[in-house]
Amino acid sequence: MDLERAQAAKSRETGSRESAPREDQSDRTRYVGPSSRDRAALFASAGAQPRTLFDSVRRRLILMVLLALAPIAALNIVQGVMQLSAAEEDARQNLLRHALAAAASQQNVISSAENVLYALQNVDEVRTAGPTCRATLRGATISLPFVANIGVIDAAGQLTCTALPTADTDMSDDAWWLQAIRQPGFSLSGRVRSTATDRDVVVGLLPLRDAAGRLEGGLALGIEIGWLDNLLRQQVPPSEGVVAVFTASGEELVSNARALSGALFQAAPFAAPDNSLRESTDPSGRRWTYATTPLGREGLVVAYASPSDRLFGWTLVTVAASFALPALVMVASLIALWVAVDRIVLRWLLYLRRVTAVYAQGHYGFRPTRLDAAPSEFRMLGQSVENMAYAVRQRDARLRENLAEKTALVREIHHRIKNSLQVVVSLLSLYGGGMGKGEDRRRFDQLRTRVNTLALVHRILYEANDGSQVRLRELLGELASLIESSSDKNLRLVVEAEEARLPTDMAVPLALMVVELVLGLTLRPGSTSLGMLITGTVDDDRLRLVLTGTAEAPEEPSGLAGGFATQLGGTLTRKSSGDTLVIVGDFPCPSVASPDTAGGSGPNGT
Repeated sequence: MDLERAQAAKSRETGSRESAPREDQSDRTRYVGPSSRDRAALFASAGAQPRTLFDSVRRRLILMVLLALAPIAALNIVQGVMQLSAAEEDARQNLLRHALAAAASQQNVISSAENVLYALQNVDEVRTAGPTCRATLRGATISLPFVANIGVIDAAGQLTCTALPTADTDMSDDAWWLQAIRQPGFSLSGRVRSTATDRDVVVGLLPLRDAAGRLEGGLALGIEIGWLDNLLRQQVPPSEGVVAVFTASGEELVSNARALSGALFQAAPFAAPDNSLRESTDPSGRRWTYATTPLGREGLVVAYASPSDRLFGWTLVTVAASFALPALVMVASLIALWVAVDRIVLRWLLYLRRVTAVYAQGHYGFRPTRLDAAPSEFRMLGQSVENMAYAVRQRDARLRENLAEKTALVREIHHRIKNSLQVVVSLLSLYGGGMGKGEDRRRFDQLRTRVNTLALVHRILYEANDGSQVRLRELLGELASLIESSSDKNLRLVVEAEEARLPTDMAVPLALMVVELVLGLTLRPGSTSLGMLITGTVDDDRLRLVLTGTAEAPEEPSGLAGGFATQLGGTLTRKSSGDTLVIVGDFPCPSVASPDTAGGSGPNGT
């Protein structure tokens, strides 16, 4: 009868699937393309996210288009780079030529100052700061318009003779003096304020040494920076470019436009000029291109800047076109490819995914009629999916028939085992009826209880809807009733267990272990009844069983109970606290899916 009921249920389930919805023509005419959210989730729920960067039809097609256009784009880019390199080289040479030409006059001034100092060191009256020293220096100063003052300094750094009187005569602590006396010959200082003329000057100093090389003093000459600025401004007007002379430390000495040079050349590599082109922006936002080059003496560096738009002219436009043209071609190709893949490929892939989702829910009668408007490849794929759904439908029906038959057979086996055990219990009761009270009768009753336990377990398995699991609360509750009814003691068992599901292979050893534990308990002296609380919980795939009550037990659990605990893969522990006895069992318990979720989420449990 059970087999017949299973087959009838299968027939009703198959009939419900045959009534699955189909597409009609009106649905087909209302079809629109996939939304962006649908496109993004095309493979997400199916676990088919791309495994690599190019594990996608769209990305592979884009890669092929890029590879096809790459040679043309590379040639255009190479041509543009060559044009830009040539333009940069021309601009660099032009800037360096202007810079050196502008600095030529500055070099001439420095060379003139150096020659004057070398000539004066040979005049004894000047070298020794004699009576005619001031007049000689005064004459040299008048003959050189760029000179602010000339002076003689002794070895201690004291000013002994000057062309113009000055209040500051102690140079011993000045940085330019300390640095200059360490040089073997003529050297220049940075920007220094002259106390004689109250102007900024560049000091050129020539150390005076005796035949043994010992320092005797030095000749110092102040070159007016303002005069050098005017000279440079006459040669290179600021409207044509900005030129400036710097020390190796980056201090600006001369400039034809100080307001601009300080802003344009602040990032220039003065310590190691490399002649490369650099860009900067002035306070008004205009872009300038500049180059730096060594001046050739005293570590000086000259920098020349020209407006970028004037320097390059139409070169940047030509180069930009060389770069932009292949980029525009690629962008247009990629946009066209993106739209084509979306309309020709992804649109039908999304529809096929929806079709397979309908089949996954058990609606095998669904017909994908929208594929009539798809390309031939997708129509062929849709036909293959439909044929596959039909084959799955036939195989699913056979499997369900076999499962129903096997389930019925298993239930029948449990039913017959239960009946056989009931016969054994009846025979034991029949042959044990004439046995007198005593130890033998107690053992005989316990044997009958154990057999009854086995029959109880098989009855529960037979009555269960799913033969692959038993309920913990039901099992312990039935056991408690059985033990109470068969015990010769005044026994009261209370069960507090969860509605947890246990695998069937745990039912028999667990039930027999509980029976052995309870049968092994004895009344405490002076007690007339025995009460026990049995609790059972399942947490993190572990079954915890606790027996608590006012009873006595052996020092260790009985051998049979320990053997069943070992069979379950766990342990039993005994604790006593006053009049309370606690027996705790801890066992592994693999999780079992409930019948509601084990069959799937489809409408027919598929």
